[in-house]
Amino acid sequence: MIEKYSVDEELLEPGSEADLAESGDAAGRAPTRRPEAAGMGGYLARLVAELRCAADDGHRRIMIAHLFDDTRRMLDALEPVAPFDAVIGVPYSSNRPGVAEAWGARFGDRLRLPADLPELEAVVAQEIARALARCEEHGQKLIVQDVGGFAAPILHAYFADRLHLVRGVVEITKQGVWRAAALPLAFPVLHCADSELKRLEAVRCGETVARCLDGVARTLGHSLAGRRATVMGAGWIGSGVARALRRLDMVVELVDTDPIKLVKARLAGFEAAAAPRRLAETELLVGATGRLSVTAAHLDALPDGALVASASSRQIEIDVAHLAAHPAAPACAGVVARRLPPRGSGAASRRVLLVNDGFPANFLPGSGSVADEIVETILGELIVLQAAIATGAFRPGVHRIQPEQEALCARLWLEMRDAPLTAP
Repeated sequence: MIEKYSVDEELLEPGSEADLAESGDAAGRAPTRRPEAAGMGGYLARLVAELRCAADDGHRRIMIAHLFDDTRRMLDALEPVAPFDAVIGVPYSSNRPGVAEAWGARFGDRLRLPADLPELEAVVAQEIARALARCEEHGQKLIVQDVGGFAAPILHAYFADRLHLVRGVVEITKQGVWRAAALPLAFPVLHCADSELKRLEAVRCGETVARCLDGVARTLGHSLAGRRATVMGAGWIGSGVARALRRLDMVVELVDTDPIKLVKARLAGFEAAAAPRRLAETELLVGATGRLSVTAAHLDALPDGALVASASSRQIEIDVAHLAAHPAAPACAGVVARRLPPRGSGAASRRVLLVNDGFPANFLPGSGSVADEIVETILGELIVLQAAIATGAFRPGVHRIQPEQEALCARLWLEMRDAPLTAP
């Protein structure tokens, strides 16, 4: 059993890049590289050293990730002791200009860049099949690093007869935890989806979403100031979005089914309710629940020109299929206007402006990011969980990161942050 999670979802953000020197591999394993200082002064490589991780020949690894520079730093820190057979980019975040060239130069034929989510499933299944065959041949087990819950359902759907070769999955998002918890798991899933450090990062992620939407509005020639926003989901990211939008002088309503969160929102000065109350006046509607929250009924209630955006993972927050049934025209880069029919006789048709086709708004190119040193606390937790799953004994099921593991990442972060600043 796992605890019931609040409605919210996390995303990772880009950071800065580290160049590393290549080293060899003696047993047909993937190439490795020696980590150098990068990001927060080499925090991730330092954490690997603190954990005293030895070279791991007992496992094979696959990573499914948003291919940003911070992810590359985590890979570079891990690979000297735990190389990955395949690095698979999530399509809606990783198919950006320059990714194929930069990551291909680093990872060669280990890099996979599927074009869309259906192809992602096929690619993940292919790479898992290859890795499991190698595991069977060499007496190893498979570990998958995941984001968003892709791996566990695929493992159970396609490889039920080989799950004894799976050591487990490391997951970073609540979406991934929910998807895993819905399965009759035959292996452990370790996660940091609701850690305290993840909460701190998620709040900053909400701020990034708000900055992105402010930029979209400016590109369209509008100001968000004085306009009404409705944010679906008063969890970590939703609350972060709401606070940042209020700083932009928007009038914000938070919507959530959790009465405790509604009390918290009210005491923070927000309008808050279990269902949206003023959609006809809402000029920005943001979904931040990790589930479908912006329904066809919500979309049909919006006024002409309303912006609709997701702060969640995948393309699950908004009923995109409902909008896709209506005529489309580009509004600006990353925004498509869908023309919905009029409400009642004599009324004009209405435009609903969908940001990034319903994928996370903060994955639009040029949206900015959460600061590297904040993101790296979460990547550090993933490294801790990678070490734990390789060496520990876990029953099948979902396992949250332990407080002492969180504290290790936090203590090292504080130590490095308190060190004298150096030029980049």
